Amino acid sequence: MKKFNLLLVGVLISSLTFAFGRDESPSGTGMAVVKKSATSYKLIYKSELASDVRVKIFNERNILVYSEIIKNSNGFSRPYNFERLGEGEYTIKVDNGSGWLTGTVLYQDGEVEMLAHLTKLEDGKFLVTVPGKGKDQLTVRVLNEQGEVIKRYENKVEGDFAQVYDVSKVTGPVSFEISNQRCVTTTLKK
Repeated sequence: MKKFNLLLVGVLISSLTFAFGRDESPSGTGMAVVKKSATSYKLIYKSELASDVRVKIFNERNILVYSEIIKNSNGFSRPYNFERLGEGEYTIKVDNGSGWLTGTVLYQDGEVEMLAHLTKLEDGKFLVTVPGKGKDQLTVRVLNEQGEVIKRYENKVEGDFAQVYDVSKVTGPVSFEISNQRCVTTTLKK
């Protein structure tokens, strides 16, 4: 099982590396967040080019709660602990000087409940990823700019989740709302 999880994380990083390379960062750059315990997660970053990498974490009011610079790195894996932070949604931003990669953490009742990430691919396609453990029921809703649900998907998952959604026929901006069976909801916008 551990080998399978490592393989899945590798595939996830490869997918994110491919996706991020197109729109926001140099080719071969990506990040992933993996839940490690009730209060911490691991940020995994990889790039083909070594550079100074800035990591910033913002709370839901867009106030910077943590920042660091990792010097001359082309990849790292670092744990971050939310134990002393209040409940809420946090945005993790990583920048290597060529563009920001962004992820979201929902920290609630002493637990990191859901880490969800949205990556814009080409031609109106989006990759939604949610690391997880055990069985869960994920509902993914695609909303138009007025907040109306235009598509809804039910997904039974065991462990990590990754799915590409094609919304190329939708006019205007869209957002994705991901909910699990514990009623934790994360909204991602691009």
